[in-house]
Amino acid sequence: MRLLALLIAGATCVTTFAAGPVQEEIAIHLGPKAFRDGDVICLTSVTSTSPMLEQGDTITVKGKARLDSRSKANIALYLTQTEGDGKEETDKAQTMSIQEGMTDFSLTATIKHRGVSHLTFYDTETGRPFGGLYFGTKSQMAAVAEMDVRYYLRD
Repeated sequence: MRLLALLIAGATCVTTFAAGPVQEEIAIHLGPKAFRDGDVICLTSVTSTSPMLEQGDTITVKGKARLDSRSKANIALYLTQTEGDGKEETDKAQTMSIQEGMTDFSLTATIKHRGVSHLTFYDTETGRPFGGLYFGTKSQMAAVAEMDVRYYLRD
């Protein structure tokens, strides 16, 4: 009986470790944003392995995107680095192709550098950004409150 209890406890520990870090819903603050007429990104939930949104945390962002300014685009969850060389590896779970109209999305990324998270629309042909929003902790958004995001609206 004691051996059976140890085997069950061991299996539970293995399962817990195999599942990876647990993400919990966190409160976020919105920062600078700019969109073309008819385009918008709305966050419905943000979960993370910690509320600090710092290096090593894994974050999942769910929401709705409305695309009216073109027939298709990519939406991506990226980080603007505040320290580092600006280079970043992209995981498939960070980007998604969308079509004109309303689309539900879920994007996941692991934060690899110090910086600020953003959701951005990218043109599928040129790769240029054409709308997006920054989000994060209160202190992260205070640090970028004056950021000029008009580059999203350049042609």
